Amino acid sequence: MTGNDVEGTWEAISQALRPLSGSLPAPAGGWGVTVLVDTVRSMVVWGDTVDSVVAVLRDHEGFAAVEVVPFDSSQTGQAVLAGQVAIDGRIVLVLSDGAGPAWHAGTMQALLRAWSLRAPVAIVHLLPQLQWYRTGIRPRRLRMRRTTFGEAANADLAWEVHNPAPDVLDDSGPQGSDPIPVPVLELDPRWLAAWVRLLTGGEAHLPAVLAATGLPDTIAPPPPGGVPSARTRVREFTAWATPTAVTLATQLAAAPLNLAVMRSVQRALIPDAQTSHLSEILNSELLHPVAAAASTTDGAEVTYEFHRGVREELLAAGRRADAVRVLRVVDEQLGPTVPAVRGLSRMLDDPDATPVPPVTTETAPFVRVEQAVLHALSGRYLARARHLHEALGIEAETPSTIATRSTPPGTMVAAAGTDDRTSEGAPVVSSSVADVVVPQRTPSGAPAIWGSVPPRNPNFTGRESLLVHLHEQMLQGVTAVLPHALHGMGGVGKSQLAIEYVYRHLDEYDVIWWIPSERPAQIANALAELAQRLHLPVGLEANAAVPAVREALRLGQPYANWLLIFDNAESPEAVRRYFPNGGSGRIMVTSRNPQWSNIGRQLAVDVFARQESVDLLRRRGPDLSEEDADRLAEALGDLPLALDQAAAWLAETGMPTDEYLRLFEEKRIELLEVSVPLDYQLPVAAAWNVSLDRLAESSPGALRLLQVCSFLAPQPIPRTLFNRGRAGNVHPVLDEVRRDPMRLNRAIREINRYALAKIYHRTNSIEMHRLVQAVLIDRLDDAEQATMRHSAHLILADSDPNDPSSPANWRTYADLFPHALAAQAFRSTDPWVQQLIDNLSRYLYWWGDHQTAFDLAGLAYDARRDQLGPADPSTLRMGHWMGWLLFVLGRFEEAARLNEEVLAIYQETVEESNEDLLRALGAVAADRRVAGDFQGALELAEEIYQRHVRALGPDDVESITAGHNLAVSLRLSGDLKRAYDIDLENQRLRVQLFGADHPITLESTRNLITDRRELGDYVGARAEAQAVADQLRHQLSPGHPQTLRALRSLAVALRTAGDHQAARQISGEVRDSFLRRYGENHPDTVAASLNLSTDLRETGDLDGAAELGEQVYASYRRLLRNDRHPHTIAARLNWAVTERLRGRVAQARQMDEEGFAQLREQLGDDHPLTLAAALNLASDLYAEGHYAQAYERDVDATERLRRVLGAEHPTTLAGYGNLAMDLLKLGREQESAELHTATVAQFRRALGDDHPATAAAVDLNRRANCDMDPPPL
Repeated sequence: MTGNDVEGTWEAISQALRPLSGSLPAPAGGWGVTVLVDTVRSMVVWGDTVDSVVAVLRDHEGFAAVEVVPFDSSQTGQAVLAGQVAIDGRIVLVLSDGAGPAWHAGTMQALLRAWSLRAPVAIVHLLPQLQWYRTGIRPRRLRMRRTTFGEAANADLAWEVHNPAPDVLDDSGPQGSDPIPVPVLELDPRWLAAWVRLLTGGEAHLPAVLAATGLPDTIAPPPPGGVPSARTRVREFTAWATPTAVTLATQLAAAPLNLAVMRSVQRALIPDAQTSHLSEILNSELLHPVAAAASTTDGAEVTYEFHRGVREELLAAGRRADAVRVLRVVDEQLGPTVPAVRGLSRMLDDPDATPVPPVTTETAPFVRVEQAVLHALSGRYLARARHLHEALGIEAETPSTIATRSTPPGTMVAAAGTDDRTSEGAPVVSSSVADVVVPQRTPSGAPAIWGSVPPRNPNFTGRESLLVHLHEQMLQGVTAVLPHALHGMGGVGKSQLAIEYVYRHLDEYDVIWWIPSERPAQIANALAELAQRLHLPVGLEANAAVPAVREALRLGQPYANWLLIFDNAESPEAVRRYFPNGGSGRIMVTSRNPQWSNIGRQLAVDVFARQESVDLLRRRGPDLSEEDADRLAEALGDLPLALDQAAAWLAETGMPTDEYLRLFEEKRIELLEVSVPLDYQLPVAAAWNVSLDRLAESSPGALRLLQVCSFLAPQPIPRTLFNRGRAGNVHPVLDEVRRDPMRLNRAIREINRYALAKIYHRTNSIEMHRLVQAVLIDRLDDAEQATMRHSAHLILADSDPNDPSSPANWRTYADLFPHALAAQAFRSTDPWVQQLIDNLSRYLYWWGDHQTAFDLAGLAYDARRDQLGPADPSTLRMGHWMGWLLFVLGRFEEAARLNEEVLAIYQETVEESNEDLLRALGAVAADRRVAGDFQGALELAEEIYQRHVRALGPDDVESITAGHNLAVSLRLSGDLKRAYDIDLENQRLRVQLFGADHPITLESTRNLITDRRELGDYVGARAEAQAVADQLRHQLSPGHPQTLRALRSLAVALRTAGDHQAARQISGEVRDSFLRRYGENHPDTVAASLNLSTDLRETGDLDGAAELGEQVYASYRRLLRNDRHPHTIAARLNWAVTERLRGRVAQARQMDEEGFAQLREQLGDDHPLTLAAALNLASDLYAEGHYAQAYERDVDATERLRRVLGAEHPTTLAGYGNLAMDLLKLGREQESAELHTATVAQFRRALGDDHPATAAAVDLNRRANCDMDPPPL
């Protein structure tokens, strides 16, 4: 347990200690407690925790007196005690984080040994066990028991090494003679209870330090290598620290550091972070105490400082929005007492108008932080950062990394200079995994990357031959599949076997990742988390992260030696698509599906051999005889799940074997009278019913809690689900438990006591086996099942963050999704539960799993239609959302049918001004655009916009969105000037509502830039497009869809501005990114491919351009199912330009003639696409020698272009340049020369002398070609 302790945990600790007062023989006057508290500087964060421990001990009825004695472990050669330590007749608890040099040097062992000779001693390690290897407290796992009754000193404990197999913490051993075990405990009720059992005469399997004599007096010298660089410090920290600690470190980089500020930042930005996460940072090599600071806790001075360069590294890896929030927290926390930071919030709003604070000895530490943060924020804060830089008089430093604001916390990208441009000035867009800094294996030998592996089962028994066989398979480089002998059979311990294998072979892999695999969304979520831990340059979205992970593992970059465990996999078809396509790693699969035997080498896992059953029963109950254990194993069918439950029951209750078997037989007969379960289900159900009957009597609240859990998924259930209050009145007994933290704690303790569910303290979660869930549900009648299922629905809905678009909430939604699906929450008619399902589908959309988002929406839509009718508002709302998902998936015809159906119902049931009706109209307008009916879409978009303005006003968010959609239709219809006017006003309004750098505002800015480019401002559009792309890369991620669309627009802007090589580079990156994310038939992928084909042509790769151009044309035909759609026609005409340049003039002319006629029919004679097609057709005619026909076509098109786009628009000038060539071929040299001279001059004014179009215009032998680049739908 750590800092942010859940309510009731201290009471649970008190309960765990209670047996000491009755079972441990006490000296005269009762047992006293001496609490030795480490005062090394890093312990400052644990002050509240230490106080709470002491308070619990002093309130405990079994202890006579509690004395607190500080000691200082900060010196290598000795531990300095602050007073005399009373030992005799007392229990000694040592509270420490193990960070002090005295622990690392082994100096503390002499004191521990001296105390252990006379008293019961235990070390309470304040850090979680997985972090112990980095501290000076490095225990071994021992089996310990008391050898005498009445003596409690550690010296009287018998001990042996618990498991000879390699253990995470088994790299320390006794040095010297006569080692005495000193148990090392987490501050957790379960650990304390095990220690109490040991003191009161039982046996315990616990980590322990072996305190011995003859230890070295000095610590080994540090390895050579000098002072590590800032980059090395950050890289090593991200290698071992938890993700939460890494994120917190990047946020603290924006703050002047003292304990009060650190805690304020932690509470404000990561409220679920624990004290242990802050301790990770304080015990790292990132920072150091400030020697001159008067106090570590004074909130008005800087008491910690990052090592040189570390703050800048962390800021580069953090998020811009977090840095801004931290500065506001600093202002709130320190502003009243520290003038140097007073007004930071005001400064963030208006940096130029806020005075620079005076720099003095007192203010400099705070001003340095502000300067570093503002420099990292850049943009409008850069000028103030420079002023602060000058005021401070600090030297400029060369950054050692280049990282974007979208880089996940802890991600460091290898530096390539101080700017993100090539030497030629072209922007760089890179997604190479080779640039990632690789965390190394931790000192303990554990993998560098390790995630989601369940805790090791301390009672794991047998299976040695299976483990050997499994290891042999893994060494042979094959996929190891762990189904079992009987199809459909559960409870034989497949997952437990996999877990045990992982822990025994930790040191053989660089990456070990456990992947729950019942549903594709769970697999995708696990792989997306792995992408972050591998520091791949992708965001959190699954459709970008999953392909990146598979590719990184295939290439072995950054790690070639990896192990993926797909646990509880269902169909091979659904799971195999997530496997890496090659690579040198290993894959393990656990499954009940025998079809997996056709995929990998099957390893059958059956029930226990009889001796294994006996060993397990006697391990949990040492007093059980061989004969009784054999009788129990026979009754329980040697099924591990049933054996484990029975063993736990017998160990806790002390019930005689005969009595248990009598109860078991009664339950077996009852089950057979009701139904005939499968043979392997019967012992599970009977064994569990014995325990559940007792639980119903002793703790009805615990039973109700289990019943609710039985309707959730058989995977970890966050305990926080039960800590909320809105979902009250679901069941009287359950409500009492949920509303009282102490009752909830007791209920969970009872569940854990009888092993009725797995309680994971590390993740604060509960997990039940699917067979046990079935037993619980079978005990309920239909009415009770409905009640408890509905209770599960309400409890899930109560945890809905209600903001599915925020990446900060995606972890919560990922936890809720499998449970909502298992509980069939999509069938609920409760509004709160319906909102949860709506939000879960939206989360899946924003997260990038569009197909699963649609599948969930479909389940809910069908259920609501059946139960509530097609006209119910919730049904219509889900129908509208499904239409959008169909649109996103490219299933346009289905989307149009559904949207028309939803609109028809709205039109029959609501008023014309109803917002839902207007949204439905907007969906139909989008369908018309996809169908190629640009004019019909424009008329409907105009109507929608006007209705919004009349009903809500022009500056309402919904009106702005309607205006945005109207501008889309205007662009497609060729009315570029009005589209520009609307986008300009939309951008102004969104700046007011959301700020200039909000992604929604940047979408309007991007559209405005597109309008300016299409209206002819090629040079200005390039610079603005670059700025928007850079902002989105920093705020979202390089692979986010909105960022990729901005980069696609940037590539077009670069091409039209004449930078063809840079355009080709970015187009290729964008197309590859969309291809990995969505596949080749997605609208974004096809549009990006069209851009790339044009850039290939402009850079001279005609064969590549022709091949891709033909593919794009085929993709649009397949996607839009309409050969006469303007986008399909444009794709074909773009291909035709390349064919003409390749010398295939006749084919190009045929394509251009057909396309030109179709565009005239679809869009009209004056549409920009039609006019571009006309100029290209004229070039075909010119290439064939039909100069008079080319002249006629050019004259007509150029005159129309002059009228539609203006005389100085580059496309109009292209027409004039071609016309000059026509005149020359027709013998009209004077006219040609005059027109040519005027055109070249206008090109120079519009685009500059160096633009390729200007150079082409100078040459009367080079025709201008028009790119066919239709606006997005």
